[in-house]
Amino acid sequence: MSPKQVVMRKLINRELDESVGTRRQKRMWGLAASGIGLDGYDLFIMSAAIPLLKDQFDISTPALIAWLGGAAVVGAIPGAVISGILADRFGRQIIMRVDVLVFALTAVLCALAWNPVALVVFRLIQGFAIGAEYPMSAAVVAENLPRRNRGKWMTAAFGFQALGMALAAGVATLALLFASDEAWRWMFLSGLVPAVVVGILRQRMPEGPRWLARQGRMDEAIESLEWLLGPSAVANVQHGIGESDELDEAAGRKGAVRELLTQRFRRRTALVTLPWFLMDIALYGVGMFTPMILLVLFASGVEADGSSLLQADIEATASAALADVFLMLGFIVNILLVERLGRIKLQVAGFIGMAVGTMTVALTAGNGGSVVWAVIGFMIFNLMLNTGPNATTYLLPAEVYPTRLRTTGHGIAAAFGKLGATVGVFLLPAALDAYGLSTTMIAIALVALIGAVVTLVCRVETRGLALE
Repeated sequence: MSPKQVVMRKLINRELDESVGTRRQKRMWGLAASGIGLDGYDLFIMSAAIPLLKDQFDISTPALIAWLGGAAVVGAIPGAVISGILADRFGRQIIMRVDVLVFALTAVLCALAWNPVALVVFRLIQGFAIGAEYPMSAAVVAENLPRRNRGKWMTAAFGFQALGMALAAGVATLALLFASDEAWRWMFLSGLVPAVVVGILRQRMPEGPRWLARQGRMDEAIESLEWLLGPSAVANVQHGIGESDELDEAAGRKGAVRELLTQRFRRRTALVTLPWFLMDIALYGVGMFTPMILLVLFASGVEADGSSLLQADIEATASAALADVFLMLGFIVNILLVERLGRIKLQVAGFIGMAVGTMTVALTAGNGGSVVWAVIGFMIFNLMLNTGPNATTYLLPAEVYPTRLRTTGHGIAAAFGKLGATVGVFLLPAALDAYGLSTTMIAIALVALIGAVVTLVCRVETRGLALE
């Protein structure tokens, strides 16, 4: 990269950082955020479908239940890593278009699954697409929205996860009411609709100017900048080209995975990987099986025949949907506070709140207390989850790395998160069976507290930071 190109790149970055949020920036934000909505939609649909799958396929082993619940999470691990590396090399947009197409196709295949093994295979592939959405959406939002309220934009984007879950709750409830024992097929098939809509709209979204400039494709970067911010931004860049500037240390270098472990980035990599790993153990361990946990609490005496199971699943799904309202409230609190308090304070407070919520459930289950308190515990957990680490672990990897490493670093961080999710999804059914609900919830509370400690030890505050 020539010195002139370095100057242009910095000027383009400055225009993006100091922008005010144009209509097209908001459109790009919405299309990036919609992929996270698909993840939330899929998470709730699977949690609602598990009891019906257990009954239809006569599944009694915790291992197979865990694979049904966790196959998509397992697939998301390589999906996040591979897509992140490819996006830093080939661009964000092509990966975003391909992964939503894969999600749509596998939604149909999951609905047509003829046995649990086929469903697990299709869910693994679908999970690959879900994992790809994390580094893509985070990079697009971070690179193309204004710096002064970037945290709010990113949290609002991640808030689409809760919107997706809320939409899925309504669809799942309708499917249970009108589709009887085959409801799970309609639940999976319903994911085709939002995926197709998102896929069509993404076809017209251009590559971001920050990534294009980092690749030295200056003509395309200027064209993209004009589309995004208007002619005045291009005029500002052209006016500033004559100013002197020094070649920065990293100019012309391509990002590499091993660079994430160098002295410059080692602490940042620990911050974005370990807390996300710990948070997703709790999130997916509790979130994926909330209807099943509520089924135990609300309907422990119900016999597992077809009609009674369906009725119990309706009640558990509705109760989980009520608790999920607090997921959206948590995102709202984060949006209000993320630029005031910063990322680290919210992440620590959120982890502590998650521990309080799960301990409330544990004490209720252990002492035979009112089920109302258990529901309150889930509400606290969901509120503090999204006030803190569920939003901030998504936000931080997009801010701590430069453009050449952004999706690579975010992809690896997301993969650590999905690895934690795999632990939660696979161990929770076995833990519930072996140790009971109370002990399992206490263990998840301890995991959350460890997440708070790790965040404090590795803290790097990125509020107001200009992106490289």
